[in-house]
Amino acid sequence: MIYDYFDMAYRNMRHRKKRAYLTIIGIVIGIAAIVALISLGTGLQNAVEEQFGKLGADSIRVVPGSLRGPPVGVTGLTTKDAEVIDGIHGIKYITPMLFLNEQVEYSGGKAFVPIIAYPTDNAEERFSDFDVSFYSGRPFTGSDKKGVNIGFKVSKEAFDKELSVRTKLRIKGEAFEVVGVFGETGTSEFDNNIYMPIDSARDLFDKPDEVNVILVRLDEGAVSEDVAEDIIRALKRSRGNENFDVFTPEQILDQLGAILGVVRLVLAGIAAISLLVGGIGIMNAMYTSVLERTREIGIIKSIGARKQDIVIMFLIEAGFIGLVGGLIGAFSGFTLSYLMGVAANYAGYSLLKIVFDTELILFSISFAFIVGIVSGVLPALRAASLEPAEALRYE
Repeated sequence: MIYDYFDMAYRNMRHRKKRAYLTIIGIVIGIAAIVALISLGTGLQNAVEEQFGKLGADSIRVVPGSLRGPPVGVTGLTTKDAEVIDGIHGIKYITPMLFLNEQVEYSGGKAFVPIIAYPTDNAEERFSDFDVSFYSGRPFTGSDKKGVNIGFKVSKEAFDKELSVRTKLRIKGEAFEVVGVFGETGTSEFDNNIYMPIDSARDLFDKPDEVNVILVRLDEGAVSEDVAEDIIRALKRSRGNENFDVFTPEQILDQLGAILGVVRLVLAGIAAISLLVGGIGIMNAMYTSVLERTREIGIIKSIGARKQDIVIMFLIEAGFIGLVGGLIGAFSGFTLSYLMGVAANYAGYSLLKIVFDTELILFSISFAFIVGIVSGVLPALRAASLEPAEALRYE
């Protein structure tokens, strides 16, 4: 019996091909938009979590806090704060950093490039802990007062000519030599920046004590929440204020997850509007089908078909339209998101990681089928309510 219903639905769709195709297209667009946008949002979240794992899954970040109330004491971070943190149990090492932005000159060209001032001691270990390798050259050392490491994109895109090891750059009128070029990481933190020895940066930019961020690398087995509490207590005692913030990996991931979750929800909501339009298209097509097949319905009822048989027949046809649209739309949406990911990689945005999500595909197809059935309820009830005698007289 069920097979007969599906067979009838299929034959009715073939009999009215153009209308069926146009109705299916509405569902295809809606489902494709949902799958593509959610896949892109999920791909971005996967990439962020992956890159975060490389850049500090076992690290704590200490940053200046927002100023609350009258200024009391020092509001920014200083080298003294770094020394206080460095003495806390459970810490492998700390990395005080300065973030600067300065015009860089090379071969007659000028470009503003972000500069990160970084410690030279154990620089190789620090970079390797971040899963950063070198495309060419080496990390700077304590003897490289005028040496810099540059990001992969800086070497390729910052100037008309490609930068390489032993290239001379001028920063604030002083010459610096490139001693190493990072391999491409897919993150702006390393690809788009110049890394300079922090002592050289302090002299060049006249910042003898300032620190913008203190990155705390934990010992193996150390509990980030416990170490974070120790840092907070030690800094409160030393500074006499709470104008700083301490972020554990879990806090950062929760914040990123919340932001990306809202983005995905908004994208899905926008796409759902397309699906709503598709559902209205199914309803319209089914109402039209009821009018065109009024006489046929009368004949079917006159030979013994019950109201529930008519309802099931139209619901299956509507659901079949939704199912076909869902199948095409789901795989079209994933294909579109995958191609967008490939295009982003070619454009240099390698963070986007699109993966095939079986649950999303199955949910989208099922959802399209349900939308089809729901959209067919009113037309099906209208068809079932027709009286056989009146239906047979319909022209």
